[in-house]
Amino acid sequence: MKLSDLKSAQEVLEERQQDPEVRAEWDRTAFARDVALRIVRYRNENNLTQSALARKVGMTQSVIARLESGDQPPSIQTLAKLSKGTGMDFEIKFTHGSVEFVAA
Repeated sequence: MKLSDLKSAQEVLEERQQDPEVRAEWDRTAFARDVALRIVRYRNENNLTQSALARKVGMTQSVIARLESGDQPPSIQTLAKLSKGTGMDFEIKFTHGSVEFVAA
């Protein structure tokens, strides 16, 4: 098989999301993934390890690792700690049972 014959990650994702169970899980974890991406981006831009970020915000490395996994949404208290320790802003919107970041 040639490399050019392989599907892109986006194509695989779109194909997998045709399964209602996969789509439901994808939707359920959307907010947590958004937070995870923001944390990873912050760490990368500031050249921080998970441990260094954890010290900066008053958490443990394992909490940062769990947040970065994107499996479970963080609590409001956790977002407040991250915001206080990093200066990151988190604007969230609750609508009809869903949670999402507000576009800035």
